[in-house]
Amino acid sequence: MASWNEREREEIEFRMAAVQKFLEQWQKLNVLFQRAYRQEEITQQDEEEFLKLKSVVARRHQYLLEYLGEEYEMGLPVTPLLSDMVTLRNLQGIHWDFYKKLRGQWHVTFLALNSALGYLMVHMEEQIPLPS
Repeated sequence: MASWNEREREEIEFRMAAVQKFLEQWQKLNVLFQRAYRQEEITQQDEEEFLKLKSVVARRHQYLLEYLGEEYEMGLPVTPLLSDMVTLRNLQGIHWDFYKKLRGQWHVTFLALNSALGYLMVHMEEQIPLPS
């Protein structure tokens, strides 16, 4: 096993921060999705925020898929989910079955991200270098 060093700790901290930041964005996307499904009032500002967030999420998730590698082996592309979430107004009044499908896809990614974060946390706590 390779020896633990400051550079390794910094790399793991960087990866953990990237996952945590993405999780915040992912959860914010879910909050907006839930508001739309519950048919709460959606403003133009909400729509703009949602569209910007979808764009950021798509780019950041692709980065995580490529950068994390083994830590995020369960990660799947989120593009199909984001494509189905056209706009907040489009999500208002969707059929229950479609809602369940979207929520299921969201949760699969949420769980995979948390699994990756846990993997990194164990490596940090036990001072185990990441595989090369």
